[in-house]
Amino acid sequence: CVCVFWCLCVLVFRCLCVLVGQMYAMALKLIRSMKNTWHWAALWLVCASFQPSGKVYFRNPSFEDTPRASASPVGWYSVTPGSTPDIMPGAWGINFMPQEGNTCIGLVTRSENTTENIAQALASPLEGGVCYTFNMYLAHAESYVKFDSPCRLRIWGSATKNDKGKLLASSPLINHTDWRNYKFQFFTSGEVRYITMEAWYAPGVTFKYNGNIMLDHCSPIERCDRA
Repeated sequence: CVCVFWCLCVLVFRCLCVLVGQMYAMALKLIRSMKNTWHWAALWLVCASFQPSGKVYFRNPSFEDTPRASASPVGWYSVTPGSTPDIMPGAWGINFMPQEGNTCIGLVTRSENTTENIAQALASPLEGGVCYTFNMYLAHAESYVKFDSPCRLRIWGSATKNDKGKLLASSPLINHTDWRNYKFQFFTSGEVRYITMEAWYAPGVTFKYNGNIMLDHCSPIERCDRA
């Protein structure tokens, strides 16, 4: 009888996990179809409180917001003042279409050794001493108001806001104009509450230059086996 009782408990728990996951997925689909910024913000706050077990979902993972220059989409912010991304398509007359939803973002590197970044407080902190992985789509805009050279993306993690913290992962040089899916895998040395995504120069270069990288559609962060 005891065994039957525990089996029923496990079955009910699994059913609840599946139900919560399905509700979360439906909410994400609904959010991506909406254009009103205030509706976005309210729904993401609701979704953040129902994180399915084992996954950490980004708020607004497809960077949905009103297209404009020098602005962070709802749910995101810039660690570096004055170095905000551009919400595409349409900013600076650049019509780069998103991989998913209605908008994506562009980050640039500059010849005076400054770069743009975008950050977010995670809905649930990442534990220290654990392997994590997530995917996102990256591309390069061939023409970006003279910020036309290819660059790469660096991922940082920290325990405090407005601090990039420690470098977790880096993409290869992104020199293709089509959207491609990239996997980031990293090992946390300490608790991570904030994730920062930063445009950075090509590996091995000895000079700084004007470049761009396009971002869209982040997957949830999941645990993985350490490589």
